Amino acid sequence: MPPDPDAVLRRLTDRLAPLERDLHRAFWAASTDARPETSATRQRAEEAWLAALGDPELFAEVQGALAAAGAAGTGPYARRALEQANLDLLANQIPEGDRAELVTLQAKVEHAFSTVRGRVGGRELANNELERILADSTDPAERRAAWEAGKQVGAAVADDVLALVELRNRVARERGYRDWFAFALAAGDIDEVWLERMLDEVEAATREPFLAAKAALDARQSARFGVVVEDLYPWHYGDLFFQRYDGEGEADLGPLLEGTDTVKLAVTTYDSMGLETRHLLERSDLHPRPGKDQHAFCLDVDRAGDIRVLANLAPGEEWLDVLLHEVGHAVYDDHIDRSLPWVLRRPPQPLVTEAVALMLGRLRRDPEFLSGVLGADRAAAEALTGPSREVLRTGQLVFARWCLVVVRFEQAMYADPGRDLAGAWWELVSSLQGLRRPSGRTAPDWASKIHLAVAPVYYQSYLLGELLASQLDQAVRDQAGGFVGRPEAGAFLAERVFAPGATQPWRDLVASATGRPLGPAAFLSGLAA
Repeated sequence: MPPDPDAVLRRLTDRLAPLERDLHRAFWAASTDARPETSATRQRAEEAWLAALGDPELFAEVQGALAAAGAAGTGPYARRALEQANLDLLANQIPEGDRAELVTLQAKVEHAFSTVRGRVGGRELANNELERILADSTDPAERRAAWEAGKQVGAAVADDVLALVELRNRVARERGYRDWFAFALAAGDIDEVWLERMLDEVEAATREPFLAAKAALDARQSARFGVVVEDLYPWHYGDLFFQRYDGEGEADLGPLLEGTDTVKLAVTTYDSMGLETRHLLERSDLHPRPGKDQHAFCLDVDRAGDIRVLANLAPGEEWLDVLLHEVGHAVYDDHIDRSLPWVLRRPPQPLVTEAVALMLGRLRRDPEFLSGVLGADRAAAEALTGPSREVLRTGQLVFARWCLVVVRFEQAMYADPGRDLAGAWWELVSSLQGLRRPSGRTAPDWASKIHLAVAPVYYQSYLLGELLASQLDQAVRDQAGGFVGRPEAGAFLAERVFAPGATQPWRDLVASATGRPLGPAAFLSGLAA
């Protein structure tokens, strides 16, 4: 007798939902209070979660139920839920010994990222302070010291990251895949040939406008620091990885942001779209302190309403962008229809939630945000509109090129982890970002990017998210006329994008919400405009 798909889904949910909730609670505790005890608890929770996901009998049961899901009498969304469960379990078919080693290594690396602080002279400095130096300091020696300090965590974790790469590759090859890069894409429902075409198209289309924007930036940095363009190095730019651009001079939001409360600005922005956020922020942990993860993320703890944001807020545009972005993830999760099967109470693919978050982060430069949220008078808002548009355009170019660096590096790293990875990293940084490698530098700077260790083969979600953010932005503006002060915009997103969860494959959701398949046209036309 064929398995009952609805019964299989019930058993899967009864087994997995509590384990995921326990893991997320432990992960939150370890991220907000990094101690050996919280790290060990998180490690045990992850081992239990991955053991369930890696259970070959459960995988076989889901595959059998999927084959029987067309039979009469199955519940709504049963087939789609089984398809999603099949992908989730495929991604975790890891032998028990390898799984324990993977969890141990990853917990060790995550603990390092939560506790290691860069040293400048005799002082330990948090990333926020290093970023502040790179944003404000006019002392090249201080800037270089801050940049190098921001890379010190790479040396602390590089060997463990390489061990993770080797382990992941072994797992992928045992499943019949070329390497972990190919395996992760397949488990994430992304066609590698299609992705390669997107990467090539974005790289070619952004090359000339990026080089022009960077030449203008280089001229300003050359004048600011009193060095010729040929003597500009990575520490002459505004952040540790040259992954963002917030503008300067007439485009600077600093005067409007002075004395403001970043949390209140975010709440006001989402209120104006009819999207409630207070209950989400009350559960969140938003301010920096020792022993806390220095990055930012949103966590849907239980797919039942316990949604939290971790951030390390500091004054200025960068953390305003980050908070708007992470709250974008949170409102997405909060509006997923909770009557759906547990398996489907999630975005259909990370690139979709990244697109929403990136799009809403861009609102910090929207003319209606400048006047309606920041309170700029008409003259000030109008004066900032043109420069803000150029800041967003340059920022998108900078971020797209940075995404290409990370994705291409991961491709190369998983293809051949024994190669000269420092050389491969700097070759990509040089060719795609136009940054000069410091003479004689062989440190594992690549390992200082946390995603390579704990969110492998994820960065294409940011790049594809940028493309979708532009496509979705166009659709919302066509429907609602804008975002800030328009509840219709929030309603459009809640109904057309958030509520369906994973009831459709991501390609179908994109096409139904925006009227066309995902492609680079809207992103590239925005750059041209």
